Amino acid sequence: MKTILTAIDFSPISQKVVDGAGQLAAAMGARLVILNVAEPIAAYVPVGAAMDVITAPMPMEPADLNAVKERLNQFAAPLLSKGLNVETVALVSLPVDGILDQATALQAAMIVLGSHGHGAVYQLFSGSVVTSVLHRSHIPVTVIPVHAD
Repeated sequence: MKTILTAIDFSPISQKVVDGAGQLAAAMGARLVILNVAEPIAAYVPVGAAMDVITAPMPMEPADLNAVKERLNQFAAPLLSKGLNVETVALVSLPVDGILDQATALQAAMIVLGSHGHGAVYQLFSGSVVTSVLHRSHIPVTVIPVHAD
C-alpha cells in the first residue's frame, strides 16, 4: 500500500491541507500519515569575540508530544470514520529535516504540504518549509495553495 505523508503546523490552513491529502489518499487507495514537527527549543549561547550565537536544541517534554498527538488525532478522526487508513506522528526536529526523514522512514510515495501564500519579502527573510522540501525531496511533493479565511 502506498503512503502519503502530510505535514501540518496547526495553523488555520491545516484542516484544508488534511482534507486535500485525504482526498488524494482516498483516490489512490493509500495510507495517510499526518505529521506535526515541533521545532526544538533553542538555547542561545554567546560565543567568541563577535558574540556569535549558537543554538543548542533542547527536546520537548514527552507530555507536550502527547498533546500534539491528541490534536493530530482530532484531524484524523473524520477521515478514519470515512474508512481511510490514517496514522499520526508527532516529533521534535527541524521542520524540513523532520518531514524528509519521516518520508524516507515511511517510504512515502508523496508529500502533501500547504502553502500559506506569504509574499516575496517574507520568503527572502524567513524562507519557506515548502520551498526547502521541494528543493530537497526525492519524491513528488503536492502543494495545496490555501489562504487563511
